[in-house]
Amino acid sequence: MSRMTRLPPASPCVARCVIDEASQLCTGCARSLDEIACWGSASDDFRAGVWAALPARAANMGLKTRRLSWQGDTLLTETARRIGEEGARLVAGIWGASGELSRLPGTECTGQIGDGVLILRLENAALRLEAARYLTAFEIDRPEAPTLIALAVPLGRALRDPARSLTALGPDDRALLPRDAGGLRFDLGLGSRAARFTVRCDKALATRLARSQGTAWPDHLSRSGLALRDAAPARVIETPCLRLEIDAEIPPPDGASPEGPHTHLLPDHVAQGLETPPTVPLPAGYVATALIYPQ
Repeated sequence: MSRMTRLPPASPCVARCVIDEASQLCTGCARSLDEIACWGSASDDFRAGVWAALPARAANMGLKTRRLSWQGDTLLTETARRIGEEGARLVAGIWGASGELSRLPGTECTGQIGDGVLILRLENAALRLEAARYLTAFEIDRPEAPTLIALAVPLGRALRDPARSLTALGPDDRALLPRDAGGLRFDLGLGSRAARFTVRCDKALATRLARSQGTAWPDHLSRSGLALRDAAPARVIETPCLRLEIDAEIPPPDGASPEGPHTHLLPDHVAQGLETPPTVPLPAGYVATALIYPQ
């Protein structure tokens, strides 16, 4: 039997604590000063009542980003439910270098939750998500588009010491997909604390990439890019609390991405230095783990 993850009740605070003079509510979390002051000692029923009132308050105040109360297994269950819907998408990575997980009609999507971890598998993709106590869910309104869910962590929990050149990581002993499980993995060296974009290789590709090891991003693509496209190795994208593996074709520069799970690697977009698309504003001080787009 899976062990349930029990965490302290979540606070709606997003560390943007400014009181709106007209409503006397916080422009970050939409709570009153009294609610903020007593939150730590308040009963679960009181907190639940405040959480229930926050969406309407936020809408009246015009807030585009709202923290959700999801934590632990609730966060994992809600994530799995949304990804399992046909047409929904989970995107992990940074602007220009990301993996996209989606279920095609008629295909199977299986999930398992236990010990605070969600493992989700499709035919050519797999996801591992850890419900760390600092992993936070936000609901974000977008102009002329459906509301999406962002999973994020505080900046202090972002990835440390990101590689800035093609770097060998050694054998991959945490593979979720069977292809080249245990094979050598290389970090493409994007230099982002928000995400690592890596590839897991067979011996032939590992030998090719090793010749360019230490070459800065994106310069190594002049030597490794064609080999990567032709081999289309398993791509492993890591963000805080998340590992996403994709095993799908890589189209030529003028081709279209395959339907279902796939990846994007666009150096011109990466050069803009954006962690999320321009239309997805996260609260200051947070780094995205994944974005969940509705069907």
